[in-house]
Amino acid sequence: MQLAKLECALCGGQIDALGDFFRASGDFLPAKDPLVPYCNVPLHWSCYTRWSERPRFAGLYVRAWIDANRKNPFWWGVHRDERVYVSVNPEQPVEEVSVRLCTVGSDIRVPLAKWSAWLADCDQVTPGLHPVEREALSQVLPALRARFPDDHAVVHAIDPDEKRRARPAAARGRATDSGPTAHTP
Repeated sequence: MQLAKLECALCGGQIDALGDFFRASGDFLPAKDPLVPYCNVPLHWSCYTRWSERPRFAGLYVRAWIDANRKNPFWWGVHRDERVYVSVNPEQPVEEVSVRLCTVGSDIRVPLAKWSAWLADCDQVTPGLHPVEREALSQVLPALRARFPDDHAVVHAIDPDEKRRARPAAARGRATDSGPTAHTP
């Protein structure tokens, strides 16, 4: 079986289908946004890191995930600022924290039981982080360490009323666990 050839949407160079690349999945931009051609396509990390539109693109992608999580009955937003969005799914079998970097767009998944270890040495728990991710994390880790020093602090930050406030009464009970599929204004 031969894998389809992938090309980086930024440089046109070939991408190994089994290799490491960035892709922002979903239709999360308005149809006329000039960044639409970069959705759902692979991008070399090196190209993506240097791309002048990366901060705006990544910010819109993270915002789409924030909107999707509001409708997701399994993931709870526990922290959001201009640099990072943190959500948690404390239930088995997932039991993970999702750290979405607003200037990168990546989703770093941390096992809940390893949260404290990750705060102490993120490379040990989540190896293979790209330099742009490490740089963005260096800016947010001090605040995360202070606010969520252990997995209990992350879980206790869940607001049980978050899902009830986020959806109109008619929509309750019809939550989805999918990610961004609709554009954000």
